Amino acid sequence: MAGYFWVLITYILCTVGADHGKMPDHIKLTLGEEMSDQRATCGGYTYYYVEVTDPCKDLRVKLTQTAGEPNVYVSKSPNKYPHYLSLAWSSYNWGGEDLIISSWDPEFTVGTYFIGVHSFCSEEVHTGDNDARYSLLVESKESDHTNLEISLNGTVDGSLDANGYHYYRFCVPNTCSSVEVRLDNCLDSTKCPTNYAYPELLVSRSIIQPTINDHTWKLADVSQRSVYLKHDDAEFYPGHHFVGVYGWCTPDDECPDRSSCGPCEYANGHPYQVSVLLTEGPKDCTSRKALEVCEGGSGGHRTEAKLSVFLLNILFLSTIYLLT
Repeated sequence: MAGYFWVLITYILCTVGADHGKMPDHIKLTLGEEMSDQRATCGGYTYYYVEVTDPCKDLRVKLTQTAGEPNVYVSKSPNKYPHYLSLAWSSYNWGGEDLIISSWDPEFTVGTYFIGVHSFCSEEVHTGDNDARYSLLVESKESDHTNLEISLNGTVDGSLDANGYHYYRFCVPNTCSSVEVRLDNCLDSTKCPTNYAYPELLVSRSIIQPTINDHTWKLADVSQRSVYLKHDDAEFYPGHHFVGVYGWCTPDDECPDRSSCGPCEYANGHPYQVSVLLTEGPKDCTSRKALEVCEGGSGGHRTEAKLSVFLLNILFLSTIYLLT
């Protein structure tokens, strides 16, 4: 019996190691080129992949329906086969789909994106059990965001709110340049005796509306007026950065010497400028890649499934062996 048991174990190992569940191939897409006459069979998926290279632009997945009911699911590695139950960006309106993945989404990075088009079928809907037919366009587009954008080597004007925030953003396509984010305003009470202020400048990689307590670059000193992101700084990555200007001030009733304590009365409405300035780095520079969640191997999910089957078979056969 023991010999028979180990023969079965060997058979299971060989069976689990074999690839009986080959997943469908992906169709390559090119950004900006529409692919027409596409099809997903009723209840099934058709899969695509596309390479995204610009960290400053949104990703648009536009599907134009011609028949059936196609839905769209988008993911990154290790999930190369997104579906309606997986962690994914998705769009499942009736008819066509127009999905925008924002470049300021914390999950967005450059790299390979995987797209699954699912053909939803049901006799209870007007499209019935028909295959989905459609055209598919994937493109990079200018980003849209509620924070005012500061162009590279550009400047914006603003006025403080006492103990309040104003927010901006800028985007760096690569790390081969150093960036200076500069805040200019009147700090000298002799030049602006009733209108000087000590605002704070905050720069974040991921927090859209950073505060003075958050994980940010900041001035933290009246004599320091710029935040520097140097090309060789290990914490500097390409992509969107978010800027906050905080109207720091001392409450008027706690400010006996108004020539130095920075009263809130003076801060409110105080004018300032924020600039984003680039300095070219070395010519032989290789840009650092954008921050990205660690990727696993392409066969990760299938390996886990095979291991689960193997362990269940071991448990089953062990039980039979012990009972006999």
